[in-house]
Amino acid sequence: MIFVLVNPSDPYTFEAPNIEIAAAAVVSISPQMGATSADGKESTPVLFGWQLWLEEHGMIGEGFDFGDWHIRHTEEIAAALESFLIGGLDRRADVLSMLEELPPEKREAWRAKRQDRERSSMNQIGERAYQLAKRLRERKLK
Repeated sequence: MIFVLVNPSDPYTFEAPNIEIAAAAVVSISPQMGATSADGKESTPVLFGWQLWLEEHGMIGEGFDFGDWHIRHTEEIAAALESFLIGGLDRRADVLSMLEELPPEKREAWRAKRQDRERSSMNQIGERAYQLAKRLRERKLK
């Protein structure tokens, strides 16, 4: 599924298999942000209401270990974070097309340059998402 990051800064889109993984990716970056599915049918809170939302979605609560849930879903959360692209839904397909045309060893550099070029604020959301994904994968290897 494609999600739109709800934030006061630049537009971003990302992929996640479901709203729970999308939420975990967003909260990893900042609980002040949220996510909405591209079709508008599912969304997370923005700023307030995370506690209740996480309880309602079975991610926290009595007898539930969020740490264990997070560990079981580390790969999916890392993949969601790696999929962050600056720009709206209308540009995502074009950017993915361009990335597919590049040799694998050049994709990360091109994406980083594009992120920096397109970013209008000091908020480096894409860069933060990529670093978090890298740390999650490194932690999983240990």
